[in-house]
Amino acid sequence: MKSSAFILLEQNPINNIGLDVLSPLLKTQGIEVTHGDDPAAIAEQTKLLFIEASAENAWEQLQNHLRAITVDCDIILFNINENTELANRALLSGIRGVFYATDNADVVMKGIRLLLDNQLWYRRNIMCNALSRLLHFNKDNILQLTDTLAEPISLTKREKAIIVLMSKGCKNKEIADELSISPHTVKTHLYSAFRKTKCRNRIELLSWAQQNIPTELR
Repeated sequence: MKSSAFILLEQNPINNIGLDVLSPLLKTQGIEVTHGDDPAAIAEQTKLLFIEASAENAWEQLQNHLRAITVDCDIILFNINENTELANRALLSGIRGVFYATDNADVVMKGIRLLLDNQLWYRRNIMCNALSRLLHFNKDNILQLTDTLAEPISLTKREKAIIVLMSKGCKNKEIADELSISPHTVKTHLYSAFRKTKCRNRIELLSWAQQNIPTELR
């Protein structure tokens, strides 16, 4: 079965990058592409979801979209402006990549290929900024541990197994298939791990795991 992508367009986009550039390039990679401006139209088998984010309130619109999306797929933003904070938030929220309105076709094609190879697509300065935030996060944890006697964090065997698979780039559905559980159960275990470790997103949880359960990730 061919991989499929859905391009979620804004109702009043500032340009036609979604259909004139992104869609044709995805098709050259053998990906079936559909598009629309209604999250309810996203098919269950969608692998890649490209969300247009050119509006000034792009983050608020994105949050509204995510509340309406029920499909478990990789999310990528496109047609964003030079908004560093939006890209930072996207990366720390687990979004796989961003494409800018100024990106040419060659850049978009390179990004698509890396995304299909289960890699992230962000500019170097965004990756460095996110890493700095995570290092600061870990520094705060270390200071807390030296100031007070913290209770040891105990993850269940299933929570650890999910984190291990997540570290290998598996999505919720792939984790569910591997562990013979439902995607909803995967989310439940992840939320439990977030609560126990006080992590805000998957990147922080993986960073915590590398510091606290490195042998589990080998």
